[in-house]
Amino acid sequence: MCLDIAMTNDPKNESNEIKIRTGRRPNPAIDGPRRSTVCMMLSEGEKFAVDRLALCMNITRSGLLADIVADFVFAADGTKQSREAEKRLLARLVECRKVVKKNGDFAAKTLQAMKGKAE
Repeated sequence: MCLDIAMTNDPKNESNEIKIRTGRRPNPAIDGPRRSTVCMMLSEGEKFAVDRLALCMNITRSGLLADIVADFVFAADGTKQSREAEKRLLARLVECRKVVKKNGDFAAKTLQAMKGKAE
């Protein structure tokens, strides 16, 4: 599994706002194509869990992981921006729990059906 992340500090942008590129769906924060790929290994169970959550959130797998990883990395910094990133992580966790509670079973069945057709 590969995860694409681009974290930019645009010198032209006076606010020094960090922009995160996520997924293939329209996102106003995207100002260009992805430039970096980070690969990670997941077990089948972990991959299934990521795919299930991504389906529930209606975002691509790489988009979901890019959002989470980028905020996690920024949260580790210890600055004001890091506290904001930590708040976004916690808010995302709350949102994820809600959508999994609502659509998790459906997403799991859908993924199982798709896996059965691929075999």
